[in-house]
Amino acid sequence: MAQKTKMWRSRNLNAEFLSGRFADFAYDMHSHDTACLSLITEGEIRIRMRGMEFTARKGDLYAIDADVAHAGWPVDGCGWSLKTVYVESSAMRVWALHDDKPLAEVGIAGPIIQDNRLRDAFLRLHSLADEQGTRLAYDQAAADFADYFLSRHIRESVNLQTDGLETIGVRRAKEFLSSNVTEKVSLADLANFADLPPFRLYRAFQREAGMTPHEFQRQARVRVATEMIRNGDSLADVAAAAGFVDQAHFTKTFVKHLAITPGVYRDMPVVM
Repeated sequence: MAQKTKMWRSRNLNAEFLSGRFADFAYDMHSHDTACLSLITEGEIRIRMRGMEFTARKGDLYAIDADVAHAGWPVDGCGWSLKTVYVESSAMRVWALHDDKPLAEVGIAGPIIQDNRLRDAFLRLHSLADEQGTRLAYDQAAADFADYFLSRHIRESVNLQTDGLETIGVRRAKEFLSSNVTEKVSLADLANFADLPPFRLYRAFQREAGMTPHEFQRQARVRVATEMIRNGDSLADVAAAAGFVDQAHFTKTFVKHLAITPGVYRDMPVVM
């Protein structure tokens, strides 16, 4: 379990910040609806994503785009510590006044970035966000980090492939699961909606989404839950509306995705 975790939201930067120390804890396969930038400050974490496994160590910045499925667990009993920023790429462009490229054309050149200057800029931004320093220093730290990151660690995203039947089917399946989080869906039901044989959909879904349909369903429920919590709904109402069996099931799944409980997320402070 996470030994110490703190999370807060920055109103002006349109971002969420996390600081945590983890030992006997593992993240389930999940993804985020924003980019995820995590600096490992102590220890090591083993990560699985896109059919590969690797280790992120102290000083590494683990950086991925939105909707990239990943899971993580400790390498040893010492665990790891990290500082994370969840932010949309469009928000970082606002920080740095970089809005000259359409979002579809670029992506993060991760997943592991080793860059001392970037690390120091990230730590300064994270520290000022945590300490609620002066607005001017805060804005400057955000601009410095985003400007350097966007100029050095962004790649062109070129996709010349046209969507085939499997890609279209997976997209339909994802849309169905995201829009029907309370439904008890079988693989046959989902395959019928996607217009693909069940086993073919299952394999295509794993390949394209980086997770199984069931893992994606849990992810969709957590995303609905976080939005409802931000809107002020009660946790009991959130659990039911997001498709969880009960409060315990809701809490367990939420923690395995975000490393904090729904209650802590609800009470997360909002800073400048």
